[in-house]
Amino acid sequence: MRRTMLGLIGIVLACALAGCGSLQIRPDYDTTKSEALSLRAEFEATLPADSASTGVEDDVDIQCTGGAAQFNGILTVSVAADFDRAAWLDDAAAMYAGRAGWKVEKKVAADGSSDATRAVAFTSDDGFYLRLGEFADAPEVGPVIVLSASGPCSVR
Repeated sequence: MRRTMLGLIGIVLACALAGCGSLQIRPDYDTTKSEALSLRAEFEATLPADSASTGVEDDVDIQCTGGAAQFNGILTVSVAADFDRAAWLDDAAAMYAGRAGWKVEKKVAADGSSDATRAVAFTSDDGFYLRLGEFADAPEVGPVIVLSASGPCSVR
């Protein structure tokens, strides 16, 4: 009996460590949402007060398997016409370039028409994803920056 229990415990432990479906431990949704918003706020704080104005927030829950959900928080911030969005994105990329556990990917114009940074994507080893986008002028508000942050699939 004891040998059987030890064998069963070993299988469960091995499966959990390997990430097997239903045995995989997922973080708490509220915790990952809070961490994602904190990461987004870190970049928002780097926008100069005299260049950035009001933002519009849009929070979305993306359904994952097993009843889990992934938080995605989007913030669109209007910026002054003379704000150098490409330079700000380059500075943001540099902030995380050497940070352990993070991968940084800068994006430029797909057609090769410009080598100016148009967006930066940040991916963490533990499932967090940030995207900062430099978008063309929005007709109703002028130039904007979009900051998006999401956490890993989490238990609600």
